[in-house]
Amino acid sequence: MATSIFFNGRLISIPGSYSSIDASGLETIGLSASGIVAVIGTAVGGRPVSAISEIDDIISIVKPEQGLQTFKSGNLREAIAMLFSPSKDPDIQGGAQQIIAMKVNPATQSSGQLSNAYNAILDLTSKDWGDFTNQINVLVSSGTTKGILFTIVYEDIIETVDNLGGDVIFNLKYVKPIYGYDTMTAEVKSGGLISCNATRDLGGLDSDITQLGGNNTLIVASSSTSDTTQSLIVYGLDASGAYQTETFSLNGTTSVNGSLTFSKIIGARIVGTTIGTVTLTDTDPTTILTITAGVNGSKGIANCSTNYVSNSKVTLVSDGASTKDVLLIGKDSSGVLQVEKITLTATTPVISVGNFSELTYIGLGDVEAAQILTLSCEAAASTTTHNTIQKVSDYFNSKSESSNGFVFTISTALLSLDPSNLDITTGAGGAVSCLSPANPAFYADAYLVQQWINNNSQLISASKVTAAVGGAPSTFTVPIYLTGGSEGTATTSDWQSAYNWLKQIFVNSIVPLTGDPAIHAIQDAHIAYMCGVGRKERDGFIGLLNTAQDDVPTKTELKNQIIDLNSRHERTFAQSIEYYNTAGEREEFLPYFTACIAAGMQAGSSVGTSLTFKYANVLKFNQSSTWNPVDDAEELIQSGLCFLENVSGVGRRWVRNITTHLSSNNLAYIEGSVNEAVNYAVYNLRTELEFAVGKKGFAGTINAAASVARGILESLIREGIIVAYRSLNIELITDVMEVSVEIAPVLPINFILTTVHLITIPQTA
Repeated sequence: MATSIFFNGRLISIPGSYSSIDASGLETIGLSASGIVAVIGTAVGGRPVSAISEIDDIISIVKPEQGLQTFKSGNLREAIAMLFSPSKDPDIQGGAQQIIAMKVNPATQSSGQLSNAYNAILDLTSKDWGDFTNQINVLVSSGTTKGILFTIVYEDIIETVDNLGGDVIFNLKYVKPIYGYDTMTAEVKSGGLISCNATRDLGGLDSDITQLGGNNTLIVASSSTSDTTQSLIVYGLDASGAYQTETFSLNGTTSVNGSLTFSKIIGARIVGTTIGTVTLTDTDPTTILTITAGVNGSKGIANCSTNYVSNSKVTLVSDGASTKDVLLIGKDSSGVLQVEKITLTATTPVISVGNFSELTYIGLGDVEAAQILTLSCEAAASTTTHNTIQKVSDYFNSKSESSNGFVFTISTALLSLDPSNLDITTGAGGAVSCLSPANPAFYADAYLVQQWINNNSQLISASKVTAAVGGAPSTFTVPIYLTGGSEGTATTSDWQSAYNWLKQIFVNSIVPLTGDPAIHAIQDAHIAYMCGVGRKERDGFIGLLNTAQDDVPTKTELKNQIIDLNSRHERTFAQSIEYYNTAGEREEFLPYFTACIAAGMQAGSSVGTSLTFKYANVLKFNQSSTWNPVDDAEELIQSGLCFLENVSGVGRRWVRNITTHLSSNNLAYIEGSVNEAVNYAVYNLRTELEFAVGKKGFAGTINAAASVARGILESLIREGIIVAYRSLNIELITDVMEVSVEIAPVLPINFILTTVHLITIPQTA
C-alpha cells in the first residue's frame, strides 16, 4: 500500500509540500474584570431579590446616578454613593467600576385594572416595588378627536397621551352575487382569529322532478339534433340509498341509455349551451325531468356562487317536517370534488360529516317545495398561520370571484400587526353583519393602549387580561389608584437567596449592609464555597455592631465576632463614619457603611494594592468608648480588625489592611491586598485553563495548556498582581490534567526598619 501522512487533520497520499498556519501566537490572553462589588441590603424602590427570576433581573449599576434613580431611599442608595466615591487618596483614583445591588426586603409591586363595558381589559402593574407605588394613579378621559386621553400621575411626574386608539385596523365585507349567501357576519375571536359565518335559505325543488317508480336505468335525449357536444350530469341515489352520479354525453335526438340503476333522482344539470329541450326518462318510460334550452340549465339543483366554507362542516335545518334527502356538492379542504348526502330530520339541525372548502351545487329535488331549508356554516376563518394583518388580508381577498365575495381593506400602516392584538368582539357585542353594503370596521384599541403604556411609561406596565373582550377602557372622572405595593421585612431566607443568586455571577467583593452575625456567617460560608468549588473567587467586607445591633460594638463584642469569623476572606470594621448623604446632609453611618468605603477603595485601586495608610473619603469616624485607634491599635490589629486613624491636618486613613484570619501569620491570609491578589490570580489562571476541557488528551493539548498558563502568569506579573512564578508543571493522568505552579503574590510594605548608626568624625584644624 502506498505511504501516506496525516497532516493538519487530513490523510494525504499525494506527494508535495504542505503547510499549516498556527495563529495561537496572535491570541490575546486577557485578565478578568476587577472592581465589581456586590452590596446586599434594604432600600425603598428597586427590584427585590424575591422578584428575581433570571440573572438579567439582577440590578447592575455602573454610574452613581443609576443608584439614585433605582433606589428612592434606604441603605442601598447611600451605600452605592459611597462605593463610587470612597477615597481621598492620590493612589486610589476612583471607586467601584460596577455595583451589583441585591435588595433583600421583599417589597411588592402595586397593581390595578382598567375595564370597558364588558369586562376587565388591562392589568396595570407598577414598574417599581414598594409602598410608595400605591400613590400612582391613572385617569381615562375621552380623546380630543378620537380614542381616549390617558394620564398617569405619581407626585410631580405626569405622563399623558391624547387621541390614543380609535384607529381602524381593517374593514371587512362580503359582496353577494346572485347565488351567494343571504347573510354574513364577522367577528374577532380569542387569539385574534377572524371568523365569518354565513346562512342561505333554500326552497325545496321536488316539483322539478317526477321520481322513479322503482329502481331503474335512465335515458337521455334532446329535441335538437344540434345538441351533440353537451353533457348531462344526473345526481341521485342507488338501490341502497347511497349517493351516485352518472354523466351522459348528448347525441342530438338519439337516445343515450345509462348503465347505472337509480332509486331516486335528486337533480341534474347541463354542462354547456343547449339548443333543444333535454329530456330525462327511465325505461318504463316515465319522464323524470326536462331542461329547456339555454346555458348550463338545471333541475332540482340550486346553484352556488362564492359559497365558501372554512374547511369545516355545513349545517342544514328545515322549517317543517321534512325527512327528505339533500346533496351537498362542493370541494373538500384539498379542492377535490366532494358530495355528501344529508337526510333531513324535520326541524332538528343536521351537520355534515365531511369538511368543505366551498359549495358549488345543492341537490334539492327530493325536498318538498313547501319546505324552506336554512344552510349555515363558517364561510371563512383565519388561522394562527395568518399571523399578520397582511396575511389575513391575503387570505380573505383570495375568496372572491368577479368582484364578489370577501373584500378585506387594511386601514392601518401596521401591516405586521399580530391579529392576536385585535379587540375581541366575541362576547363584546358579538358578530356584526358584513353583508355589503355593510362594511364594519375592526380595532385594536386595547392593544394600542397597552403598547403605549409599555413603550412610554416609566411608572407602570400593562398586560391584556386573558379573557378580555372589547376595546379600549371606559372613561371615568375620578383617578384610579394602584394598590398592593409594600416594602416587606427581610428575613434570613431573603439574605440567603441573595447569596444564592450571587453564586451565578462574577464579583470581586461583597458587602452586607447588616450587623447581624448570622448573616455574616452566611456570607463567610458563601465566600468559602466560591473560593473553592464555586470557582468565582471573591472576598468580603463586614461591618460589626453591638449585641443590640443598633450602635458600634465594644472592644469585647467586636473581638468575639471576629473570632467567630476567623477567615482570610473577610475584613471587619467597627467604626461608624460621618458622610454627606444623598440628600446632601451630613449623617453618621453605622460600621457596615465603613465597610463600603473600604470595599470601594479596593475596587478603585489596582489588584493587590494595600489599603494600609490610604486615605478614606469620610468626614469623621467614631467608635465605642471602650477602645480607640491610638491606644488599642496593636491589640486590635492582632485581633483582625480594620480601622481608621486621624492624621492631623491630612485626613482619616486605614491603619492596616488586615483580614480576620487569626490561625496563622501567613501574609496570604492576613493581608487583605495579598488575599485579593491570590484570589484574582487563581481565578484567572483556572478560568483560562478551562479551554482544555473536552479537548483530546495528548501532548499537543498539554503544550497548549502550558502556553496559556505562562501567558496568564506573565500578564499577572505585568499588572503587578504577582511578582514571580516558578515550577510550572502540567501532567495528564488518564482524563485529569494536573497543573501545579508556585506564585509569589505582590506583598505590601507594612514596616520600615531604620537603623541610625552614630559615629564620631575626627576634627581637623
